Amino acid sequence: MPEPFHVLAFLGARKLEETTYAWQGQTYKASFTPIATTDFLKPKRVSVFLTDAAWESTFPEFQEQFRKAFPKILLNPVRIPLGKSDEELWNLFSNIVDAILEAPEKHIVFDITHGFRSLPVLALLAAAYTQSAFGIQIKAVLYGAYDAKTAGTTPMFDLSPMLALLEWAAATDRFNRTGDARYLSSLLRGQQKVLAMHWRDQPEQLSLLSGLGNLAGNLEKISQALRLIRPHETMKLAHDLPDYVEKAQPALQQSASALPFARLLESITQTYLPLESPAPDEQKEALEKERSLIRWYAEREHWVQAAALAREWLVSWVMAYLGIGPETSSAERHRVEGFINAEADAFLKAKEAGRSFVPVFLRDIPQTEQVLGLWKSFTDVRNDILHAGMRDEPKPSSELIKRIKGALEAIERMPLP
Repeated sequence: MPEPFHVLAFLGARKLEETTYAWQGQTYKASFTPIATTDFLKPKRVSVFLTDAAWESTFPEFQEQFRKAFPKILLNPVRIPLGKSDEELWNLFSNIVDAILEAPEKHIVFDITHGFRSLPVLALLAAAYTQSAFGIQIKAVLYGAYDAKTAGTTPMFDLSPMLALLEWAAATDRFNRTGDARYLSSLLRGQQKVLAMHWRDQPEQLSLLSGLGNLAGNLEKISQALRLIRPHETMKLAHDLPDYVEKAQPALQQSASALPFARLLESITQTYLPLESPAPDEQKEALEKERSLIRWYAEREHWVQAAALAREWLVSWVMAYLGIGPETSSAERHRVEGFINAEADAFLKAKEAGRSFVPVFLRDIPQTEQVLGLWKSFTDVRNDILHAGMRDEPKPSSELIKRIKGALEAIERMPLP
């Protein structure tokens, strides 16, 4: 059984001339577009927004025609202000949102044909807001293009695909601030489904869609690898990204609705470019890329990831100077961590006793005392974070961030072997 619809429409102070509206192979002759929309969709409820002027001039005739044509459909008139001030505009927005949320139907259609001034814009914003915040399903945003009438027939256009622009904008903002492309990837997969339906009888076109799916998958994997601090996986995935972008272009170029994403691809590629590497076999190259990734995390305020990777980077840095590898060997890392911990304890004892410190295990690396100080700082910060502050005298978040920033600045100045 299909879900019941709720149509939300606007009524102006003057009606248009009678015309035959056409939408999805259906036609209906009316002087009020919402009446044609009601015939096309057979909703359970119709809410009509109207000003005092419309209430006096056009609503009586509209109501008479509506009741005669659709006696079983609920008609809900909603009085609204003109929108002459900021306060009235917010009241208008609230009127629309309230009408949506107070009705039991969660599948809605807007008819904005008779909307005046800012009403169509407010309707689109209300639609996007309720869809995102409350799970309301926007099925269509209809507009009867009276000026595009031909041979006595007025076409009705569905503008709901334009709502996707607001979603693309939100996803782009999230990506720009956090580097997280999962929301963009989700929208791309949605676009893939739309194109699959549109091209279902065109096998050659359908064959292009795998490029979109593969690109979406690559972006999801990069985002997941970044969140879970997988530096080598991130490097490889970022290295492969331009190839996925190139293979997705044919499908994107043939779809006007995919243009928002197509325009973003260069920005996305450039954001991940500093992280890419086919396979950082050399320790110096790995250290360079990992330090770029630490910087990337810090720039986007991913402090947990930045602190965790920076602590591991110090181990890799010492391993590189000692000629021990590979950096991904658990056994070797554990051995080197033992060296660093022993030297750090000796360094602190010497400092407390007021005597000079002479390293044993790390005598061949530069900036020994600075490295040991950073090690103790990062270990303490990392433990404080990963134990969720469940320890004696946990540091406040502001202090942790301050310490991370200071340590990262020191890492930036450390020479690579």
